[in-house]
Amino acid sequence: MSDAHRAARREQIAEAALQVLARKGSDASIAEIVAECGLSAGAIYGNFENKADLARYIAGQLLHRKIGILDDAVSDGAVRTPAEVLRLFMSLRRKPGDLSVLLQFWGESTVDPDLHAIMTQRAGEFRDAIARALRPWAEVQPEAADGGAEALALRSAEVCLAMVQGWFANTALFGWLGGEEFLDGAERAFRG
Repeated sequence: MSDAHRAARREQIAEAALQVLARKGSDASIAEIVAECGLSAGAIYGNFENKADLARYIAGQLLHRKIGILDDAVSDGAVRTPAEVLRLFMSLRRKPGDLSVLLQFWGESTVDPDLHAIMTQRAGEFRDAIARALRPWAEVQPEAADGGAEALALRSAEVCLAMVQGWFANTALFGWLGGEEFLDGAERAFRG
């Protein structure tokens, strides 16, 4: 099997597993994933050691895809405020089950060291992507006049990431606020 074919097969399995996890949570079985993707159990085990290995792969891929999309969206180098970067990120299309599955993985990462390592790595990559998006803004801020733009972009990215995590959790658990409502409310709260 070529590397490209193997990668495509892994993605096919991961997409099917993502759908099952969104519906069933961590109780999803390999048999349900087999039924969803139309492959044999052998095909799944030929690509992933076990369900935990598949879950770790999916967890890594969920944030990795969003990082690439964000990097592409800000590749023009335009000056965007932290609120504009958050609005941009929140406007990116995502599949309905992605947020609930991501929240499941966050919870499981508190007791699974391998999953924790993946989530920590991807969160760091996501923070760095936000910092790259904020770098042009940070460079024109008065407090960054003495070469502190990198540090300002990174600190601001950490706050943005925490806000995104809060929005993810709210959306997955309650659905109270859409992205625009969340950001409008956050801007009002920080001004007041």
